[in-house]
Amino acid sequence: MGNRRTIRRFREERRITKLISFIFIFGGSLFGSGSYEILFFPHDARSLSLQNSVSAFDSPILRNNPAALSMHSDGMVYSYLYLPANIHSGEIQRIHRSGKGIKASRISILNYGAIIDSKLEDKTYAFDILLEAGYKKELKNITSVGISGGYLFSTISGFHSQLLFSNIGIRSRMLRKRLGVGLSMENIGFLLKSYTDVKEPIPMLFRMSLFYEPRYISLIISGDIIKRLDDNTYYFAGGLEFKPQSRLTIRLGNSSHRGGYITDDFSSDVIAGISGGAGFRFTHTTLDVGFMNLGPAGFIVGFSLLKKVD
Repeated sequence: MGNRRTIRRFREERRITKLISFIFIFGGSLFGSGSYEILFFPHDARSLSLQNSVSAFDSPILRNNPAALSMHSDGMVYSYLYLPANIHSGEIQRIHRSGKGIKASRISILNYGAIIDSKLEDKTYAFDILLEAGYKKELKNITSVGISGGYLFSTISGFHSQLLFSNIGIRSRMLRKRLGVGLSMENIGFLLKSYTDVKEPIPMLFRMSLFYEPRYISLIISGDIIKRLDDNTYYFAGGLEFKPQSRLTIRLGNSSHRGGYITDDFSSDVIAGISGGAGFRFTHTTLDVGFMNLGPAGFIVGFSLLKKVD
């Protein structure tokens, strides 16, 4: 009896290890990251349309570099993204002034959906839940420093993982704030519990960001160079934000991962790996929509609603 339980447990661990690998490889093909995908995921529509770049320019919400959080932000943000394979992402974020700085807190959920074992006829679920809080302060209206920290809980078919993480960043602007540079260390973490006896590394990043806003055209040109410290690899992501009028923003993004979506079919390769979107600003509300083309895998689409709090 004991041997049967041991064999069944061994088979379950092999099955879940394969499942974890599948989810991580699937996520890595989307965003080039690997394990603990939610740490890299573009949770809002603006980030999605810009390939999770533009990390030095003012952001209305807490993102990669906490030092880029805008001092003028105030309100609630609600975001929803739909991915291929019926994967869903949702986030709620609160931003408010606190003394001479600004604070933000968020909860994010990445739901991979139901997992059914055809042999055992068991139905389980896979999802990630992330809690994070951040603080940013400006020094003499030129340089900003920011820090954030959070907790991640991940479960796949009854196997759980937990970790603590933090992001630290700095951002400086010059030329009357038309040029900016940002540096950040991201996913500095401590693993509390791994899925199985095989521990997944926490993928730390070093990010260098740059933006430029030309004087005579309402355009923001941005680019991020990211180095993964766990495997010593680099990738690039960039974006453009054009504002033809004060209440409309048009966005376009691309990254060095685009080559992974090419299939030698010209009709589909033209926009493979490309992302884009638009922002619509009203008196007390901003609506952002975005998409990312994953080539043969399909599209990610997302919506975000920012509501100012009186």
